[in-house]
Amino acid sequence: MSELNALIVAGYGEADSYRRDLFEARIRATVRYADPAAWITATAVAIALAGAGELLAQWRHEIGMIAVSDLGPGSAMAEVELAGTKGYSSPLHYAASSPGTLAGVSCIAFGLRGPTLNLTMDPRDGLPVALTMCAGWLAGKAARFMVVATCRAAGSSTIMSQALLLAPPGFAGSGKPLTESETVWLAGVAPAGGVAA
Repeated sequence: MSELNALIVAGYGEADSYRRDLFEARIRATVRYADPAAWITATAVAIALAGAGELLAQWRHEIGMIAVSDLGPGSAMAEVELAGTKGYSSPLHYAASSPGTLAGVSCIAFGLRGPTLNLTMDPRDGLPVALTMCAGWLAGKAARFMVVATCRAAGSSTIMSQALLLAPPGFAGSGKPLTESETVWLAGVAPAGGVAA
């Protein structure tokens, strides 16, 4: 756990709805069939990256991402299933119904080209794995920065996503060491808004 405590939190993001205004029109068109869960996760990532303009400009292709969720793209999968029962489903919808869209939409939207992983499991169980992977990729210089995002149900019809932008130990920019409170918040155990940026 000591290598995790050395990680630096350089940005926070939280969303329970898709904020269209945070994405360029060409990005919205490219992934237009993406599931609401993927867009909500991308919104949380956009908020986490909001203060990292210089980092994005310089290191965009060396920022990786790990998404952790047991939700999957339920709406997009249901659309593909419904269309299939009617005899035709557009192949454009197939990619949108993949669980990988939780990480993929954010990577497409922000041009992230570092290592990427999608853990299809409850964030409470998957977060330790995700943070260990982030620490390893940062220590091994496979990535300069990592985004870790979770997505979960927050009530019967609400989806909540939280995201952190993580930097390696010794990061000279603004940020603070990763604490247990951030990991609890990211796992969705703490109430929404439980961690202030």
